Amino acid sequence: MEQNEDLIRLAGVVEELLASHNQLKQEKRELVQSVKEKEIYIQELQSSIARLKDEKADVSQRVSGILSVLEKWEKGQMNEEEKSLQDTSSGPFAEGAPPLFSMGG
Repeated sequence: MEQNEDLIRLAGVVEELLASHNQLKQEKRELVQSVKEKEIYIQELQSSIARLKDEKADVSQRVSGILSVLEKWEKGQMNEEEKSLQDTSSGPFAEGAPPLFSMGG
């Protein structure tokens, strides 16, 4: 009888171990799947980062080009103003130039 009880206890322990083993195998499968999903997500994020860096570089280059054009335009405007001032100061009404007609007697 005692052997029968020992065998029943042993069978119970073996069943618990098998259940525990199966549960651990299921947890492992879930964790492996989770890791795969995380790896895919990381790859997607890295692709996104690379795309955003490319976009940032493109925008930066375009902004630099626009600033360059604005600087050239500004220099051109300054040069035109300087020429205009030089033309005015050397014209007939320039300061220090003798009057063409005098009203005095």
